[in-house]
Amino acid sequence: MHRALILCLFLLAGFQSAHAYDYPFKDPYAATVLGTLPKDQFPLGSIRPVGIADLNPFKDFGRIRNREFLLHDRPVPPVLWYNDTLQYSVALQRSGAPLLFIIAGTGSSYEAANCLFLQQVFFRAGFHVVSMSSPTYPNFVVSASSTQVPGYIPQDVADLYQSMDAIVNQIGRERISSYSLTGYSLGGTQAAFLTELDTREKRFDFRKVLLLNPAVNLMTSATRLDHLLSDNVTDRAEAARTVAGLVRELSAAYRDSDVVNFNDDFLFALHGSRPFSEKELKILIGVAFRLSLASMVFASDTCTGAGYIVPRGHRVEKDEPLSPYLDSAVGVSFEEYVKEYLLPFLQFKDPSITLEKAAAASSLEAIAPFLRNAANVAVMTNADDPILTEENFTFLARTFGPRLTLYPAGGHCGNLRYKDNVAAMLDFFRK
Repeated sequence: MHRALILCLFLLAGFQSAHAYDYPFKDPYAATVLGTLPKDQFPLGSIRPVGIADLNPFKDFGRIRNREFLLHDRPVPPVLWYNDTLQYSVALQRSGAPLLFIIAGTGSSYEAANCLFLQQVFFRAGFHVVSMSSPTYPNFVVSASSTQVPGYIPQDVADLYQSMDAIVNQIGRERISSYSLTGYSLGGTQAAFLTELDTREKRFDFRKVLLLNPAVNLMTSATRLDHLLSDNVTDRAEAARTVAGLVRELSAAYRDSDVVNFNDDFLFALHGSRPFSEKELKILIGVAFRLSLASMVFASDTCTGAGYIVPRGHRVEKDEPLSPYLDSAVGVSFEEYVKEYLLPFLQFKDPSITLEKAAAASSLEAIAPFLRNAANVAVMTNADDPILTEENFTFLARTFGPRLTLYPAGGHCGNLRYKDNVAAMLDFFRK
């Protein structure tokens, strides 16, 4: 094990001696799939005690809502007509307050469970909160991406930055006392690049930035996620059979259960009675990633007319069956997407760019000198995060030093709602 990892674990041991870290799932794949049980989640009432006003069903009227606006006035394919405007969620205090941006992970929307939970936490803590979809989410691809070809972090971050600026103008800068930023998974990586970009553009001057389970190198992490599927199935048919069997089992257990909601408590109970095998967990994670990628590929190809999934010149109509396109898209790995679709697009704009250059530009190592000296930027991640390599952990330790918090368990984003993690997040942004 590298000395940097030993240093991280030493720092973590000091953290644990003050308070034992009792996150329940020690297997990283179980943690990634099952997340945090409601009973182990951070209690919202501990931030601000529940009062009579909270019983009012209209208490959040005018304060927490989904919004949308037209960012690019351009034609939208008929099948994607509902994505013409950029959609996001905003929670506003009644008076001036600091604003926190939350950037969702790969393929996720502003309405993802982790976004919604963190929005509630920080809204109760007195922040305005804006939750934004990932640039890899179809709505962002259609409505906010300047190229509509996502996956190249410098361009995706430029699009995020423009969107954030437009959102702040809608809210009113006079209502905002300061700006902070967080993001998880790919959103955490993008938060680092956004901070570096802002030191040049100077529209926000972020006070605090927290990277949650970031990918160090997008290509490396995406390839590892792809391999969770490809290394555990012989072909797409086996993947489909395995997932279908798990769905049937979940459905049967749900019908026989007294549980009303299909939530983490139910999944945990099922896992306790018939634990998922490591292979099943890996396949579930791999399939989830591949489905997110497929949605992104379809949205991009439909918008650009590149002919990668949809035949060139064909116009996909609203009522047209989409299964043939999605079947094709699901068969595309991230590496294939980059080599066959993204890279030719980048080379059309800049013939000198290579696969190696594109991958390097989408790695935190590209902005390592900035991150080493950015005292306002910190990282929280897990020692068992399956999207990171040993070299990635070494990079994080050397780059962030004491600004890196390394938890012993949690997989990839499984402990984002865990009580100790959220308490640490609050402490970071309140200081």
